[in-house]
Amino acid sequence: MPKLDPARALHGAQEACRPSGSGWRRLVDRARRAEYSFMVVTAVLIGLGGGFAAIGFRALILGSTWLFSFGQTSTPDGFAALPWYWLLFMPAVGGLVVGPLVHYLAPEAAGTGVPEVMEAVALHGGNIRKRVGLIKALAVAVCLGSGGSAGREGPIVHVGAAVGSLIGRAFSVPVIHLRTFVGCGAAAGIAATFNAPIAGALFAGEVILGRFGVVRFSAIVISSVVATVVSRHFIGDFPAFAVPIFKVEHNYELLFYAALGLTAALIGGLFIWLMERSRAAFARLPGPAAVRPAVGGLAVGALAIALPQVLGVGYGSINAAMHSDMLWVLMAALLGGKLLATALTLGSGGSGGIFAPSLFLGAMLGGCAGVALQAVLPGEVGSPGSYALVAMGAMVAATTRAPIAAIIIIFELTNNYTVILPLMIACILAALVGGRIVPYSIYHSKLRQRGIDLEGRQDINVLRRLTVDDIQGAAYQTIREETTLTEILELAVDQGSRHCVVADGEGKYLGMIHLSELRYTYFNEAYLAPLVVAADLLHTDLPALHPADSLELAMKVFGESERDALPVLDPLDRGRLLKVLDHDAVIEAYNQAVLDAEMLESAAGLVVTAERARSVELGGGSSLMELEAPPRFVGRALRELDLRRSYDVQVVLVRRRARPEDAACKEYERKVPGPDFRLQAGDVMLLVGQNEALERVAAL
Repeated sequence: MPKLDPARALHGAQEACRPSGSGWRRLVDRARRAEYSFMVVTAVLIGLGGGFAAIGFRALILGSTWLFSFGQTSTPDGFAALPWYWLLFMPAVGGLVVGPLVHYLAPEAAGTGVPEVMEAVALHGGNIRKRVGLIKALAVAVCLGSGGSAGREGPIVHVGAAVGSLIGRAFSVPVIHLRTFVGCGAAAGIAATFNAPIAGALFAGEVILGRFGVVRFSAIVISSVVATVVSRHFIGDFPAFAVPIFKVEHNYELLFYAALGLTAALIGGLFIWLMERSRAAFARLPGPAAVRPAVGGLAVGALAIALPQVLGVGYGSINAAMHSDMLWVLMAALLGGKLLATALTLGSGGSGGIFAPSLFLGAMLGGCAGVALQAVLPGEVGSPGSYALVAMGAMVAATTRAPIAAIIIIFELTNNYTVILPLMIACILAALVGGRIVPYSIYHSKLRQRGIDLEGRQDINVLRRLTVDDIQGAAYQTIREETTLTEILELAVDQGSRHCVVADGEGKYLGMIHLSELRYTYFNEAYLAPLVVAADLLHTDLPALHPADSLELAMKVFGESERDALPVLDPLDRGRLLKVLDHDAVIEAYNQAVLDAEMLESAAGLVVTAERARSVELGGGSSLMELEAPPRFVGRALRELDLRRSYDVQVVLVRRRARPEDAACKEYERKVPGPDFRLQAGDVMLLVGQNEALERVAAL
């Protein structure tokens, strides 16, 4: 049976169904306009939803703070006036509420929120459970209201993304659009929080989606702008911080800002390392996971007795550092204290972001640097507030590895073009050097600890994943050095090969002849035949490939050599030819890999839909259905059950609890089962088969 070419079959089906004439073009144009209109309208709805969610979220935090402080303050920065004993126990009380709330209702609501959104976009087709937005808002409000050291920006990204996912699923949009709508919600949250629409859009594109496209980025910008308008209408048109006047006194200050960026990279790397160690340490604690936030809260409370400024979001301390209202000794102490407090809060399972702590650390670092420079060069350098402002952006770039978003956020806060050059130097250096210290961002750090590598998924090119060994070799003819031109031309005509390999008497590879180069010799064969042999036409200088080389490297070699075929030699014996690699075969393999990836993404979308709706129709009387393993299946291997023969169904995926011994565990791992895969109690199977067969299995 001939091999089916999916790309050719798909193209043929499209051609068969395509009407002729200009009517088809008008139909296509109308469909495209309708799609763009739908994206715009939905982006506006998400922007409205994200803007109002940000306003409600902020009010929720203020209300929680008012309750935990017994009405003495409504801002998370006013904890210093509370009695010492309440400072000690208040974060622990909040942890006792946050732990069970998150652990039993929505485990993905723990932590910063941004990694969970990134995971939803990359692995789950943009699907975020309905309850997550509400649970996240409540958990963060309690955590910050009780003095937890974290931020509100990451959580509002999570809440906004949940709004985008909810609206997208309400319209039953395909996976590619659902991911865009999640990005729209994330952008709306950031824009409404900072009153910075450009920064919100860039953050969503740079961090959440990891890519830019005209249609999707246009929708993200629209949502960001709409959310900003909503925020400005109800809260006011002013930035999140009271920003000082920025001024560069001398050009040599750029060297100091560069040094500031390098220092931020070091502290950012330390921050990521502390977060990882804290999560690992709390995960090893005995006892239920639901009480760990209370343990972390108690440690934060003990630290707050000496440094109450580390509690909450810390915007008040950031403003004080930018306006030189704080001693450098206190700023240095708060730099270390905030690092530890945030690691304890989030590492123990508390809910909150790392964006505000990064800004806090940057403000303290820059404030200390500015004071030191003023003492050494009085009147020759800018104010400590200027250095605090630039260091805030550098620290965000060092931790999130999103330097463009960091630059734009600070620029939109200041509306001062003078800040751009120092910001660019500090932020780019912080991101680049930070990447050398720790090769992943603080968001990817949490995912990597759970065994998820999104950076690899996004950055690996198809050509890097495939190797020369994966490609079938081209047909070629082997000849000797003394083969005459006439014989070579006869081979080209009779055999149809495009390549001749020249070997010596022992069969060792000597070089290649590209028959396409001989087309002009047909007219001069009578004159050249007695004179020319294979040795005269031989290319001995062709670059050789090895089986383990990536196709990316192979394409570069093809481009530099300007040849349409290259030899693949044994790396241990360069005289042994393994095959001839044809340029067209590489292109075909690349196209097939791209097609397979698109088909896999579509299949992943079906899996996500089935997990959400319990079943999905595939057509032709067959379905994809989710079913918990019946008791008679538990403890048996799929080979023993032989479901294909017994019930005419196939198990394509199994979801297993991350902690099988805990029946209340809501975290699942996806496993592709083999014949020896043994089912356990609580396993959820994803079955495919005819509807009648699936119903028989469901009735067991």
